[in-house]
Amino acid sequence: MESGIYSFRVGDFNCVSISDGLQPIDAAMLPTFFAGASPEELAIALRQHGMSPDGFDLQCSPLLIDTGDERVLIDSGGGSVFHSHLGKVIPGLAAAGYQPRDIDIIVLTHGHLDHVCGGVDANGEMVFPRARQLMARGEWAYWTEETDAAAMGERFVDDVRFTQDCLRAMRAQVELIEPGDEVTPGIQTIATPGHTRDHISLAVASGERRLICAADTMDLPIHIERTDWHPDWDEQPETGMRSRRMLLRRALDENALIHAFHFPFPGVGYVRADGDGWRFEPLE
Repeated sequence: MESGIYSFRVGDFNCVSISDGLQPIDAAMLPTFFAGASPEELAIALRQHGMSPDGFDLQCSPLLIDTGDERVLIDSGGGSVFHSHLGKVIPGLAAAGYQPRDIDIIVLTHGHLDHVCGGVDANGEMVFPRARQLMARGEWAYWTEETDAAAMGERFVDDVRFTQDCLRAMRAQVELIEPGDEVTPGIQTIATPGHTRDHISLAVASGERRLICAADTMDLPIHIERTDWHPDWDEQPETGMRSRRMLLRRALDENALIHAFHFPFPGVGYVRADGDGWRFEPLE
């Protein structure tokens, strides 16, 4: 890791995991990442993963994929306008040798602010001036046309309104796609609903190598081991857990690397079989 970046290759593609920053999670919020776990089960899992019950820092890591022909950014991060702990994608890109104008495509996996709001600055200007921003049609409709922020619950109202403002400000750059569409040769979207209604992940292929960008189908390595636990803000928990298991089976079958947006930096590794389930093996 150098200046919040981690570079690796998938076949002929150069990939860079970029830290956008850390969101502090306190003891009161920590259990909300593990709905379905009893206090005793969660305490054991936290000890096994070296995590404190007093809280942790939640990593946020967009992924840059340079195919040689196009530079594709998977999520733009949260930016620093609304969340002071985030907003490190631009210096991360610079450390990797890229500028915002170099980005050709941004794939927005879903509408949460820590994934989409890095595309707009404090003045409402586009951070990535040349980028086409791709988002699933149903996800766009949900956040910009259908969702009433006040109905999302008091603690989420400000977040939702800020997200909606950011997305609407980016409308001229946004292209609506369907899950399963190809982004560019070698990169295809995968329907992984549940965390949000039309959440998407990405399948990347170059030569014999494979990568799956899991986005928020799983927030922490514990969620690979306990696929019956989920964040309590998943919109469709049962659907989300099915999407997660589908990705884990695919990653194992294809011996694909996975990149998970919120895993400890750089969030890259392999899924390994472990008895009747799975475990995460970080890339060395």
